[in-house]
Amino acid sequence: MGRADTVPAHTLLPMPADNWSERRVAFGSAAADYAAGRPSYPTEALRWALPDGARTVLDLAAGTGKLTERLLELGLEVHAVEPLAEMRAVIPAAAHPVDGTAEAIPLPDGSVDAVTVGQAFHWFDPPAALAEMRRVLRPGGTVGLFWNLLDDSVPWVADFLASVGGEERASAIKPDPHPVWTGIDGLSEPERAIFRHAATYDAARLVAYVVSRSQTILLPADERAALIDRVRDVAPDGEFELPLVCEAWRGTKT
Repeated sequence: MGRADTVPAHTLLPMPADNWSERRVAFGSAAADYAAGRPSYPTEALRWALPDGARTVLDLAAGTGKLTERLLELGLEVHAVEPLAEMRAVIPAAAHPVDGTAEAIPLPDGSVDAVTVGQAFHWFDPPAALAEMRRVLRPGGTVGLFWNLLDDSVPWVADFLASVGGEERASAIKPDPHPVWTGIDGLSEPERAIFRHAATYDAARLVAYVVSRSQTILLPADERAALIDRVRDVAPDGEFELPLVCEAWRGTKT
């Protein structure tokens, strides 16, 4: 693959070195909470990232299929690659769930029109993963990376993130960021777009969101219980809109 000058995995959410490897594989035990608590992605962000005429898409590190669901709604054939069996079991049946990793994608060369990654690129080994993405893409195919961040310009969201030690702050978005990759042979330099959206929550769903986070999964039981109590204290009453900002990156196989 040529030179691969990559920046720290996700410029908005640097992963702590001390427990990165544990956090990377922690999600399986919280698959149900992940499915219930995590927000989906705005359709306009997916349309922006997909090439014209796309039919077949690889959703890489698909988790429980939050992004997969949106791709299926667009009428696409979706191969959902996910290494954790507990997460893979929750992926929608209409997709093609496959056991695999970003660094060893179990699909043939030139078999998909796009590769999408939701909330996961920062867990990858970027040079190896980008080489695999390029391999499975058809000419003119695209890589689309997405991160949902919480809009902490809203006061209660800022209070919530402070109370749970949240990393996913929209205020961390830089106006002129380093690209998520650069100098990758066979992939264009990526471009970025920002999409605002919202999801309907209540206190129980907000708890599920927090419980699904890798750092929460690894907490001792007493600290985890105290964290859940803090979430319930700060959550608005009844149903409410959780304001989100989706940061999206797009590159094309050249």
